[in-house]
Amino acid sequence: MTPLADATLGALSSQIDTTKKLIDLALELCVKYGFQVLGGLVILAVGWLIARVVERVAADLLAKRRVDVTVAKFISGFAKLGVMAFAVLVALGKFGIEVTPLIAGLSVAGVGMSLALQGTLSNYAAGTSLIFTKPFKVGDIIEVAGVVGEVEDMSLGQTRLIRVDGVKVVVPNKHIIGEIILNYSGLKAVDINVGVSYHADVDNAIETVRQIIKNNPQVVQQKGPKIGISAFADSSINLTVRLWCKQADYLDVLFNINKAIFDDFKRNQIEIPFPQREVHVHQSNRDSTPLTS
Repeated sequence: MTPLADATLGALSSQIDTTKKLIDLALELCVKYGFQVLGGLVILAVGWLIARVVERVAADLLAKRRVDVTVAKFISGFAKLGVMAFAVLVALGKFGIEVTPLIAGLSVAGVGMSLALQGTLSNYAAGTSLIFTKPFKVGDIIEVAGVVGEVEDMSLGQTRLIRVDGVKVVVPNKHIIGEIILNYSGLKAVDINVGVSYHADVDNAIETVRQIIKNNPQVVQQKGPKIGISAFADSSINLTVRLWCKQADYLDVLFNINKAIFDDFKRNQIEIPFPQREVHVHQSNRDSTPLTS
């Protein structure tokens, strides 16, 4: 056998020995740590299942006690998070990771993250305050930060509103805390203004509007709609109507009642005047002559 062949065989034998050592080492690691890794994965899976069960049980229990939806969602979610955090800590121990130094490191990192995420954390802090002070709940119609809408959902970071026109608006909770909140308790006020002539029968006009409101099924009659004279304008006596309806019915009520007022006033010959102005022209040696335009 030539020297080249001997060298080739020697190198091949060395590679085979190295491969055997790596395989033995891998088997040793699998035997030594495999059960720990498997145990950690099992703990995570079981913890996730238990967390879901705890969340569901907590939600059902709070619903039976008629706890507010937002508060119930917060408590059940917090319970789920607590179970998952405990399962992760136990799993890390199974993986051979020291938990105490990890917690200390996370504490130091948390200080830096809190400085970088001040806006987000302020939203969460504001959300926690809103959940427990409960100035409004899901389903209420509120006006806040220049937006009027129905509260669709409320979480720690943000509140989702649906406006009358169907547009969804997301308001960060930090913009709600400290602001004036108008809660319409599920109903929205509808204000309608109409002018009648100074020569018209005002009592008849008011009664006509009252009957229109009474015959509209979308108006909440229990709130007691208000009708009366709001102003004496230059060309008309202004009547103001205030009534209430559901948020979803707002535009239908506004359009239908305006149309009914126009039709019934026309039918009953109640005049809705257009703006008029008297102009007096002064001429020399003659009396002033009023002109109407």
